[in-house]
Amino acid sequence: MSYPTAIFHRVVAVCATVALTATAWAAPATAVAVSVAPSPLQYVALGDSYAAGFGAAPTSDACGRSAAAYPALLAREAHGGIAVRNAACVGATTADVIRQSSALSPRTGLVTITAGANDLPLKQLLESCMNRFSAVACQDGTLTINRRLVTALPRDLNRMLRTVTTAAPNARVIVTGYPLPFAKSRQCPAVPVTARMRVRANQVVSRLNAAIAAAANRNRVRYVDVQPGFAAHGLCSRKPWLVGAEGMRDDRVLHPTATGQARGYLPAVAGSGLTDRA
Repeated sequence: MSYPTAIFHRVVAVCATVALTATAWAAPATAVAVSVAPSPLQYVALGDSYAAGFGAAPTSDACGRSAAAYPALLAREAHGGIAVRNAACVGATTADVIRQSSALSPRTGLVTITAGANDLPLKQLLESCMNRFSAVACQDGTLTINRRLVTALPRDLNRMLRTVTTAAPNARVIVTGYPLPFAKSRQCPAVPVTARMRVRANQVVSRLNAAIAAAANRNRVRYVDVQPGFAAHGLCSRKPWLVGAEGMRDDRVLHPTATGQARGYLPAVAGSGLTDRA
């Protein structure tokens, strides 16, 4: 039995019994116990391109949602025990997740969220820091992101989580972080980024994850750290689970590959106590 199925069947009632009695004119009334399969756990995935599965598999979906996304994999592994609706979309910010929360209801039993990165100008920072003629823009961009990490982002994460927990009062809410972009390596010929920039990018994502974890703690929802799973599989590693320079033209760069979704995000989310309440 795979781990999502085990978690689901351990927490959700295995069956219900319905007593059927004979009508008054029939022979002696008897009660018959009928086994009823439990209804699937109603699961809604919210967030950005990481939750949508963009970059992990080809898709024609306008929001970049793919069958290789961790929400789809989680439902598939549950073998009918989980019914998923993926409302995530490429480019989504915390404000967009608030709009996505219209998919939630008191019947929702599980919510996962991957969001926060698009609230920061990370792409612009990466582009400016990759250009050796844009040193000032790189420095200014880093300062801007650092300010947002301690001012606007915590406020926006709180607002997002309050909206989600209000819209789905009976759900287990799980918020994920992001993998560090680069593995520790002196040389990285496949990615046109200096060692200094790789360290800076990892530091920014670490601070982003810390902000998300702190917001989850304040709002009493579960934070899932995916950094350990991706630790040896960032860009510059022998077996990266993130899309590299080949994805720069179509914005897939730094997104989890199919392996990253299946072996990085899925085990972390599935092992976090899916149906427990925080």
